Amino acid sequence: MSRLRRPAKPLIALVALVAIAVVFSACTFLKPGSLTLSQPGGIGSARVHFVLCTEPSNAGCNPTKATEEGQYLLGIAVPPGSTPPATITAVPIGGGSPLVFTRSDEVATEMAAASVGLQKFAEEEGEGGEVGVQVWPPAGLQGVGYLSNAQLEQAGALIEWNVDAEFGLPAAADGSPFAGPFATGLTFGFRKVTPAQPASRPARCVRFEVGVEPQDGDAICAGTVLQGQIGTSDLKVAAPAQTPVFLGGKAKIAFPFNFATTASPSPSFALAATSTLPKAKLALGNPTFTPGVIEPITHRAPTANQTVTVNVPKNAKPGVYDVTITATTPQGGTANQVAKLKVSQARLGLGGAKLNKTKGIATLSVKIPGAGTVIASGKGIAKVKKPAKKAKKPKTLKLTIKAKGKAKKQLAEEGLAKVSAKITFKPLSGTPVTKTRKLTLKRN
Repeated sequence: MSRLRRPAKPLIALVALVAIAVVFSACTFLKPGSLTLSQPGGIGSARVHFVLCTEPSNAGCNPTKATEEGQYLLGIAVPPGSTPPATITAVPIGGGSPLVFTRSDEVATEMAAASVGLQKFAEEEGEGGEVGVQVWPPAGLQGVGYLSNAQLEQAGALIEWNVDAEFGLPAAADGSPFAGPFATGLTFGFRKVTPAQPASRPARCVRFEVGVEPQDGDAICAGTVLQGQIGTSDLKVAAPAQTPVFLGGKAKIAFPFNFATTASPSPSFALAATSTLPKAKLALGNPTFTPGVIEPITHRAPTANQTVTVNVPKNAKPGVYDVTITATTPQGGTANQVAKLKVSQARLGLGGAKLNKTKGIATLSVKIPGAGTVIASGKGIAKVKKPAKKAKKPKTLKLTIKAKGKAKKQLAEEGLAKVSAKITFKPLSGTPVTKTRKLTLKRN
C-alpha cells in the first residue's frame, strides 16, 4: 500500500470497481449485475441480495492472482430510518469460509468521504465520454457501513459469495406505514491485513485528493457501484385505547389498519386473534383484510378498522389482559398489535336515603360503574326500573322508593312501614350485581 500514488487518468475513467482490481492482485468485489431486491414476506423487511466474487469482470469471476490476507469494507445505502442488521454473512457458493461483516459507523463515514473525493478527482482529471464516479450514499439515502473479518485468499482460487441483508422498513414517528419504494446503493472496499496492519485497526479510506498521499493501511474504497429499488408494502396496526369490560360481558375492540404500497399487486391478509385472558372466546369481525383503493399520491389505502369481540367468562379473574390481532400475508409476512382489556366486577354503591315524610317516600342514591339499568324491587315496595344506557363512566342515580300492598296500608295507618329494597344493577354487558337496603318509610 505504501507505493500507491495518485491514479492516472485511465484509472479514473473507469468506475471504482476497476480501481480496486488494478491496485490489488488478489481481490474480491461486487459482481456486476448481481444486485436484486425483494420483500419476501409481502410486507415487512426488504432483502438486499448481491454476489461477491474474486476478480470480477463482465464475463463473471476469475481466479485470484496472488495469495493475500485482507479485509473488506461494505456500504449499503437504504432509506433513512431503515433498521439495519448488526451483522451480514456472505455465504460461499460450493463451500469455503464465510465472510462475516459487522456493522461499523466508522466505515460508513469513511466510505462516504472517500467517494466525494474520488468524484472530484474524476471530474478534474476525466475527459468527455468517460464513466463518472457516483458518490455514496446516493442522494436521499442513509449509508450503513460494515467491516468483514480477515480473509486469506489463495492464488488461483475462484470463489463467489451469496449475500442477503434484511433491512426493516423505516418507521414513521406518527406510526404511518412506509409506502416505498425501497432503494439502495452499494459500495465496496479492500484493505490488506499484515502483522503491522492488524484487522483491529481503525478504518480509513484513501481520499483520492490532490496533495493527499495514501497512508499505509488505508483501504481503497469505491463510490456507488450498484443501485436498485423495489416497490414495497407496509401495514401498521394502531393500538386501541384500553377497553373496559365487566365479568360475563362482551368487549368489541377496533384495531385501525393503515396500509401503504408501491408494489403490485397489493397483498391480502388473513386475520387471527388471541388473548391472555383464560377461556375467553374471541370472534373476528372479518377473517380477512383486503386494503382499499390506493391513493395515487400518498400510496395509502383508507384506514380500516378490524374488530375483535371478546366474551369474558363470568368466573374470570379481574385484571388487565392482552388481546392481539395478527395479519398474515400468503407469503408469511405478519403485522400485529396488542390491545389492553381491563376486566372488572361490576360494583354497586348505595348511598344515604332521604325521607319525604309528607309523601311517605324515600329517595335512595345509587352509584353505578357504567352503562346499564338499575332495578329496585322487594316485598312491600313498588318496582322501579331506571336505565342509564349512555353512562360511559361511574354515575349516581336517584331511585324513589314507594310502599305498596300491606306496607302502604301500614304506612297510612301507623305513619311508618319497614321495607327491604333489593337494588340490582344490570350492565349493558356483564353479570348483574345486587345489594339490599332496609328502609323505614315515614309519613306525617
